Amino acid sequence: MEKHIFLLILLFLFQYYSVFISAASSNETDQQALLAFQKLVTSPSSFLAKNWTKNTSFCSWFGVTCSSKRQRVVALTLPNLQLQGTISPSLANLSFLGELNLRNNFFYGRIPDDIGHLPRLRVIDIQDNQLQGSIPTSLFQHQKVQTVSLALNKLSGEMWKGPWYVPELRVLNLFNNSFTGIIPPSIGNSTKLMNLSLSGNGINGNIPKEIGNLSQLAVLSLNDNQLTGSIPAALFNISSLLIISLARNSLSGPLLPDEGKILSNLEFLGVSYNQISGRIPSNICQLAELKISSISFNNINGEIPRNIGCLANLEEFYIGNNPTSGTIPASLGNISTLQNLNAANNSLQGPIPPELGKLSNLRQLGFDLNHNLIGQIPDAIFNISSLELIGFSFSNLSGRIPDTTGRRLPNLRGIYLSYNQLEGEIPPYITNASKLNTLALEMNLLTGTIPTNLGNRRELRGLFLFGNQLNNEPSEYELQFLNSLVDCRMLQYLAVGSNLLNGILPSTIGNLSSTIEIFHIADAHINGLIPKGIGNMSELTKLNFQDNNLIGSIPYEVGRLKKLQGLYLSNNKLQEHILDVVCDLSNLVVLYLHENELSGVIPECIGNLSMLQQLDLASNNFLSKLPLSLLENE
Repeated sequence: MEKHIFLLILLFLFQYYSVFISAASSNETDQQALLAFQKLVTSPSSFLAKNWTKNTSFCSWFGVTCSSKRQRVVALTLPNLQLQGTISPSLANLSFLGELNLRNNFFYGRIPDDIGHLPRLRVIDIQDNQLQGSIPTSLFQHQKVQTVSLALNKLSGEMWKGPWYVPELRVLNLFNNSFTGIIPPSIGNSTKLMNLSLSGNGINGNIPKEIGNLSQLAVLSLNDNQLTGSIPAALFNISSLLIISLARNSLSGPLLPDEGKILSNLEFLGVSYNQISGRIPSNICQLAELKISSISFNNINGEIPRNIGCLANLEEFYIGNNPTSGTIPASLGNISTLQNLNAANNSLQGPIPPELGKLSNLRQLGFDLNHNLIGQIPDAIFNISSLELIGFSFSNLSGRIPDTTGRRLPNLRGIYLSYNQLEGEIPPYITNASKLNTLALEMNLLTGTIPTNLGNRRELRGLFLFGNQLNNEPSEYELQFLNSLVDCRMLQYLAVGSNLLNGILPSTIGNLSSTIEIFHIADAHINGLIPKGIGNMSELTKLNFQDNNLIGSIPYEVGRLKKLQGLYLSNNKLQEHILDVVCDLSNLVVLYLHENELSGVIPECIGNLSMLQQLDLASNNFLSKLPLSLLENE
């Protein structure tokens, strides 16, 4: 009896120490795997090498999580640490590893093939690195992995080279790589998939209809690929789907299924820059939760549905650059949530509905390049205090720009009403808009003076008023509005030519912002001299003073405009000779000095202007012909 008890004790001790030795051996394997990983990695101030030492348990190392019982590595999380190096294949020896997170570092090289064989792996997140090569095929045959996030790397090749069986997959983020090939129909077997993001690759072929089997899908992001075919109708029956992003592909066919019930709770529909055709069906109203609809740059024709106002949650609607016709639906004014409305470059016609003035949250309103819009701009639109941008350029609008006393547009940044038939004066409330950076009213029939309070708009970058009938104060000889612009230190584009300004350029012109790149005041009945201060405008690339009554000589200071590409001084009354300083304008492409009273010898050095493509010196009083060096360069 005692002998049997003794044997049982020996057996127990043997099993105990076997387990202990086995555990110790396994722990040693984990430690060696981590140290092998650390050897291939550099970190700021070598903090990883200093922290991961044999003097302490690896379970206490930074970024390492161990199981409480067996003390095995279950997670390695080292994101956002500026780590640099390759990923050691030794990580495949961490047989209990459930999470690997190395995102937002500088790892390069390949993803070790055996990573996909880790039996307990649930999460692999190594996005935003510099990894190359292909994805281990074992990841697409893993029965437990739930998150595969390899986005923002330099991975390439076909994504799927074998069978697809990842039954537990919830998240697949592969965007912004260089993958090719097709999306396999077998992806429909991953019925727990919630986020499928493959944008920014070179994937081709059709979107498989089997994606309609993904009943838990919330995000489908396939934009910026080479996909063809039509949008599967089954997508609009996935009630969990919130985001469809398919922009910048070569998709064709209809936008929505035009028959049957749509069960979608979709909030974002992005299909811009494709070849989608047909009409917008009236059943778009079934997308009741839609917040953003971006369908611009397609071949969508017909009218915008009259009942478009049914989309009560819509915040952004982009339909520009389509052959869409008809009138602007008045029901758009019922969408109180609408913030951005862009229907530029369509074929819309008729008047602007005053109901748009009810959009109290509107920030951007763009209907440019609809050439058959007629009538006046409704007063109510200029009462929307949230408005940041208004665009009706290249239309056929007439009447006055709405002018109501006390109107205030505190958020207005851009007004684009160019190329219409607008008349009357520039309303003062426009120039009082404190955040205004672009005022584009060129090619209209505007009269009155250019407001001098524009100088209070410190954020002004672009002032486009050319091609109107604006004049100067009868009692003023200098162009006072130019004096007022001295305080606009961000101004880049100043185009006020083709008006009836009838004044002289103030000597303070040299105090205008040095940021001005284009100064256009041609055909504006300008008299007097070109101020010497023009040489202070160091960023000028185009200076256009042609078709005026300027006298005197070309200022020596023009030679300081080193970035100048176009100098247009033709059809004035400029005298004396061309200064050699013109030859210092090494970037000059166009030089127009014809129809003046210039005399003397044409400088030989003009032939050294290697960038010069257009030169016109005709109808002057020069004593010499064109330099031979210039003729040789032709």
